[in-house]
Amino acid sequence: MGERYKMVTKEFKGLVHGDYGKTPAPISEEFTKQILGDETPITCRPADLLEPEVEKMKKEAAKWAIQEEDVLTYAMFPQVAPKFFEKRNQKRVGIDGDHVDMAAMSHPV
Repeated sequence: MGERYKMVTKEFKGLVHGDYGKTPAPISEEFTKQILGDETPITCRPADLLEPEVEKMKKEAAKWAIQEEDVLTYAMFPQVAPKFFEKRNQKRVGIDGDHVDMAAMSHPV
């Protein structure tokens, strides 16, 4: 027979590591050592280990942001939000973005 817990998913390893917070019941040191090896489990709140990114997102979204919620939209959907903001701004100023010639800075009336 094989060894128990020889192979575990990265999510389970993250659970034992403390990436999802504290477990409802404590995990024995022996079991933690078996799963993590030499890694040290997280004993603090996992979010405390993250770098603050709000100011970075504000700078990146400054080009399109009209209201505070726009920064949150950009933070959650960084690939989709810029196109959404451009379409919204075009509608706000009454320009059809599909027919704009950005090189000549002109659009049909």
